[in-house]
Amino acid sequence: MKKYVIGIDVGGTKILYGVFDNRMNLLRVIQRATDQELTPDQMMRQMTSNVQELLRGADIRPEEVRGIGAAFPSHIDFNRGFVLETCDIPQLNNVPVRDMLENRLNIPVWLDNDSNVAALAEHRLGAGRGHRDMIFVSISTGIGGGLILNGDLYRGIHGCAGEIGHMFVSDSLGYPCGCGVTGCVQSISSGPHMAEYAMNRIKEGAESSILRYAGTLSKIDMVAVGRAFAENDPLAVEVVERGAEYLGRMFQSLYQIFDINVFVYGGGVMKLGPRFVDMIIASYRRYSQMELKYPAHFLPAELGDNTGMIGAALLVP
Repeated sequence: MKKYVIGIDVGGTKILYGVFDNRMNLLRVIQRATDQELTPDQMMRQMTSNVQELLRGADIRPEEVRGIGAAFPSHIDFNRGFVLETCDIPQLNNVPVRDMLENRLNIPVWLDNDSNVAALAEHRLGAGRGHRDMIFVSISTGIGGGLILNGDLYRGIHGCAGEIGHMFVSDSLGYPCGCGVTGCVQSISSGPHMAEYAMNRIKEGAESSILRYAGTLSKIDMVAVGRAFAENDPLAVEVVERGAEYLGRMFQSLYQIFDINVFVYGGGVMKLGPRFVDMIIASYRRYSQMELKYPAHFLPAELGDNTGMIGAALLVP
């Protein structure tokens, strides 16, 4: 009987492998570093070896595995099983990862984007439980999202649905973004660009404890901004309020477009805490007419560091 599924969460620096039973209980997990020097074939061989190690350690035979789901920080052609484009692991661009893994493991494989599988996990097992429709938002190095419409994950025509970080929110602010636009919400409110704004303000002469926490200008990041924000440093508050303002505009547009009032949020920047969330919601409410009649629900993600691995496993039918 095929009573197990495997979830693989592939990141730019590490890969998590987990095996689950039919009730989605996690039985074993291993973590391995992502080797950026490997060719696609070498990487697939290494991933195959790691899956085999995972199963041996759990005393599970390959023929007992129903399928494998794998999440990548990439644009994915879900139907063909291709990694189309990825900044974090560029050697996998336009690579038929699904077929390469299936041929080595003789187990069915499904691929998807990391934000999509996070949305799937939070909808079925996390903060979105019980809601038919939901939008998942991750605010971190980038700003990503996943759409749950009528209970199902919506990928769009080209598998690119949910790229909400590239929603255009300003014609005068932002830093150049990989999408080619200056003024998308990611160019303003992602972690690196919020930190870049803080660095530039200090270069202009603003005084701030951010620099003390970072040590040098080049090391300013959201950890340093967050520590200064916690003590009400004026520049840190300015940086965070600026980021929250445009995230609020993003949420307002999402609600207006989709008529979905359940937002589940996660990602490293959200570690700024409840004050940051309150700023985002306050900005959203300034612009939202929908809020007057149908209030939105902003819910923190519940599944933590295993979200991608869980969501990947849930790709297996």
